[in-house]
Amino acid sequence: MGDGGSYFIGFLVAGVGITGLVETSTSIAVFLPMLVLAVPLLDMSAVILGRLMRRQSPFLADRSHLHHRLLGIRLSHRLTVLTIYALTWGVGILALVFVGLPGSPLLLVTALIGLAWIGWKSLQLILDSSVNNAF
Repeated sequence: MGDGGSYFIGFLVAGVGITGLVETSTSIAVFLPMLVLAVPLLDMSAVILGRLMRRQSPFLADRSHLHHRLLGIRLSHRLTVLTIYALTWGVGILALVFVGLPGSPLLLVTALIGLAWIGWKSLQLILDSSVNNAF
């Protein structure tokens, strides 16, 4: 994404959190940006905690991020990106459900169906690759 893109996204999320485009309580206005960014925040937190538990510097590069783990279980690059997109889409729609956007429960069900489909395809690929490697 680069510096420009990440700064822009950070600015937008901070602006939404501060102005509270949704006319709700302050706690929800602060919670929504964190929910929208749940996938990268949880990935970052898990990686940093894992490095600290292994007594490594949290600033060292390694292959423990979510995308590396998905590639490590032999998902294709395309399916790895689609999985992360689906996870992000799911928590984004969950944020819309919290706000009370009309039609958001239907979007949430659609997101869950998409996640289930990607999970099924991932499992098929893993099983197919393990059968092919056994012979």
